[in-house]
Amino acid sequence: MKRILALALLAGIAPIHAQDPNQATPVSSIKIKEGFKVELLYSVPKDQQGSWVSMTVDNKGRLIVSDQYGSLYRVTPSAIGGPESDTKIEKINAKIGHAQGILWNEGAIYLTINDGAEEFQGRGLYKVTASKGDDDFDTVVQLRAFPNQGGEHGPHGVVLGPDKKSIYTIVGNQTPMTPMDTSRVPLHWSEDQLFPMLLGRGFMRDVLAPGAWTAKTDFEGKKWELLATGCRNTYDASFNHEGDLFTFDADMEWDTNTPWYRPIRVCFMQSGGEFGWRTCSKKFPVRWEDSLPPVIDVGLGSPTGVAYGYGAAFPAKYAESLFICDWSYGKLYAVHVKAKGAAYTADLEEFMSASPLPLTDLVVSPTDKALYVTVGGRKTQSGLYRVTYTGKESTESAPTKMDGETAKLHELRRSLEVFHGKQDPKALEVAWPQLGHSDRNIRFAARIAIEHQPVATWQDKALKETNPRAALTALMALARSVGEYEVANIDDGKNKQGPLQLSVTQKPQADKTVQAKILEALNKIDLNSLKGIDKVTLIRDYELAFTRLGEPDAATKQALAKHLSPLFPQVDPGLNRDLCELLVYLGDDSVTAKAAPYVNN
Repeated sequence: MKRILALALLAGIAPIHAQDPNQATPVSSIKIKEGFKVELLYSVPKDQQGSWVSMTVDNKGRLIVSDQYGSLYRVTPSAIGGPESDTKIEKINAKIGHAQGILWNEGAIYLTINDGAEEFQGRGLYKVTASKGDDDFDTVVQLRAFPNQGGEHGPHGVVLGPDKKSIYTIVGNQTPMTPMDTSRVPLHWSEDQLFPMLLGRGFMRDVLAPGAWTAKTDFEGKKWELLATGCRNTYDASFNHEGDLFTFDADMEWDTNTPWYRPIRVCFMQSGGEFGWRTCSKKFPVRWEDSLPPVIDVGLGSPTGVAYGYGAAFPAKYAESLFICDWSYGKLYAVHVKAKGAAYTADLEEFMSASPLPLTDLVVSPTDKALYVTVGGRKTQSGLYRVTYTGKESTESAPTKMDGETAKLHELRRSLEVFHGKQDPKALEVAWPQLGHSDRNIRFAARIAIEHQPVATWQDKALKETNPRAALTALMALARSVGEYEVANIDDGKNKQGPLQLSVTQKPQADKTVQAKILEALNKIDLNSLKGIDKVTLIRDYELAFTRLGEPDAATKQALAKHLSPLFPQVDPGLNRDLCELLVYLGDDSVTAKAAPYVNN
């Protein structure tokens, strides 16, 4: 026993009996960057106030927090430098709680409720106000009910839009989509895999595309616009100075050490975005251009709260950083996001950590310019911490300006995003020249703009495109768009108050004429003349021609196998995998012998 304890201490694991079960992790156990100070302002009495998972700050610098399975509380933090015991806790009397997302704005509290508790109206977006204009919040209005299918992967963060006139909701993959008035994502998502899963069962096996989603609405929840889809279980989000939204998405933890594993990752939620989550092992690899890549991979963990450090009295490096919380490993990261091309890249730094430190949310208070952090969740011991800077560096900061070329690329991307979610005759004129752009995010934005236009206006143009790079993007758009899709709102049978589930169903494609033309156009593109990701995109386009337009006849399969078989194997492992899968689908007789040597590599 002593040996086990010694090994645990060497590994940095605190012994179970070392911590008072009624107290949050002590400051002495927390590692934090040099020059910063962390204070434990309050250990939450679990049997009385539950376990806190979400937080916002009101116009007086007070925090409003929510117990995951209980009420809302108002917290008046002690003054910086004053006794921590001066921190004051009040229960908010409004009959609402269980919020995993919370936002204060102009005298109202907006909540996203993940739990269908009977004491209020169930899962959805709510607005809580004080009828007398004081601190007595007594009016609860449900702005939108969400399909009530249970599970923690439901409605999470709620974030104020950069225009200060809208709010964004962040929803996990266990909640079907609510009806949308408009959508920046083309309404023709699909599983897009050549083969079905081999597993007979699996977590959320029956949850199909679109996966987790992000939407924008007004302060009364009247009009809804879909921004992006295809995440697994995004919990929170934050806007940068440019008005771009960032989230922290979960992995499929049981896929660790498999070729198809994707780590937890920070994502830039680009307009019309698709991030390729599909149930079990069907998630898209980053190399597929019908989805978007992450800003940065983080590793193993459980993503929770996200917030930019804007307004904190921190050195510029940290005041301009995106802070992200990992619940399971007790790590608060500072993500130093940098514009690159039309999107972003980042460096990752561990800012604060302990074991245990089940981080749930964080917020910068504009009143005292400190960073407040909560721990808790799943009925674990909860606490409230404050982080301040005590070092000697300047705490004056300003947004980092993009260089001229990068700024132009961001402007170009936004000029294409204007056409997302609407039909406009100018879209083809503006977007088509960018289908072959060297920047992947520009190509994505251009393709989404094209996919929102009537297919009949650009089908022939796609089939006749002679620039190989532009043709790859155009043919991807055509394969995804040319099928027949039915968009419907279907009652999930569980939420009698509405709303209805948004469903996109692909109808069988009987006419193979378009598929044949797409395949003919793809056959004209020489894979060996392409470079890098362009080769992957060519093979992916073949796959999409089949996943969207159906299995071709035997003669077509045989001809394609003869055309593609000499190209296998390739040097790139990802391309090899895609090409091998495609040849198996086509029934190539030689692929097994050629693929066998790669099985254990």
